[in-house]
Amino acid sequence: MSRPDKHGPLSDEELKLLTQAYRQVIPLKGHARVTHQSQSSPWRPSQQAMERRARAVAEPGANAKLSDGDPYKLDDAPETYRAAGVSGEALRRLRREADKVRECLDLHGLTRDQARVTLQHFVRAATSRGVTRVRVIHGQGYGSQGGTSVLRYLARHWLAQMPEVLGFVTPAPAQGGKGAVLALLRASQSRHEGLR
Repeated sequence: MSRPDKHGPLSDEELKLLTQAYRQVIPLKGHARVTHQSQSSPWRPSQQAMERRARAVAEPGANAKLSDGDPYKLDDAPETYRAAGVSGEALRRLRREADKVRECLDLHGLTRDQARVTLQHFVRAATSRGVTRVRVIHGQGYGSQGGTSVLRYLARHWLAQMPEVLGFVTPAPAQGGKGAVLALLRASQSRHEGLR
């Protein structure tokens, strides 16, 4: 038996240790295996789609452009936000059930303006479909100058300005940690009217 790396074949002692370790392995029976469902990859719009959305948002009657906030407070991105009337328990539940959030947007690689327009469109589209929980991946800024995540600050600042957003929280490290944000969205009016 040889190793695939540059160290060459296993020594007799290494082979003996490996054989002993394999004796303790118990194979799983077919019914005892767990097959994990792969999460769908985050939604990333095409360049043409982003340009169309930018024109649509810029048209008269569209919501006003979201403010970028204070550029000197980039290190001070809020961990949570809660609109008036939203309970703290609703945000705690959102964080606990982060693995159930299926709608996801990845902002990596987008410019500030592309990210703003894409996030607005994503939130509006999700709300119109009746989706009330979304995940936005903005990254932690490891690739940016100074190691500060500009999109982390901006995404949270923009979400807090959107009337569709009831609140947001930072997920647990296993669910994205400081590189993502979970947002709780307002249920669409048409959806409520259809249920009556």
